[in-house]
Amino acid sequence: MAKKGGKGGKKDKKDKKGKDKKGKGKKGKKKTQVKPVVKEEPPPPPPPPPPVEVKLKIEEPCVFNCAQDKVTYRPNSYPGLLLHPKTLAVVGSECGSYDSLCKLLHAGFRCADRVYTMVPWGNYVVFRTQDGDNYLYFVFDGCTCNVNRFRYLDLTCGTASLLYFEELHKAINYIIMSRSRREELKSLKRSMVDDVCSEMYGTQHI
Repeated sequence: MAKKGGKGGKKDKKDKKGKDKKGKGKKGKKKTQVKPVVKEEPPPPPPPPPPVEVKLKIEEPCVFNCAQDKVTYRPNSYPGLLLHPKTLAVVGSECGSYDSLCKLLHAGFRCADRVYTMVPWGNYVVFRTQDGDNYLYFVFDGCTCNVNRFRYLDLTCGTASLLYFEELHKAINYIIMSRSRREELKSLKRSMVDDVCSEMYGTQHI
């Protein structure tokens, strides 16, 4: 019986030694060093986009009615085209005096708001529009070979290429005063043609 007890005592000693060894092993382990976390700097913001060039919109001439109720003085926009032509009166003065033009234009405006006016030094087209109780007048001073196109002009889209007058009196005065300018242009054209012909064919050209 004593031997058994002795064996048991040895086992206890072994267990104690094993426990001691295990305990020593735990204490002998090296502690892992924790590295400090370095915060990375955020990336720089992207560069701003290049400025966009804003192109100015140029007002283009319209083709049909611009949905305006009345005609106003708009020198930066050209007239449009009407689907249906307007009535165009035709008058002519042999002398081109103020009284003659005044009577003829008043008679023409009784039946139409557009009058094709013929005088000895050229042809003009006079337009009349109403703004409330007042009348506005526009004169076309240029090539009038295609007379029919003046019946289709829509002045609600613009009045570029037309001369603006607040009174018919001023429009008639312009037609009379433009006579000297037209005669100067005709004489200038003739002299230029004569110079060219003389250079090409000499002084005996027809």
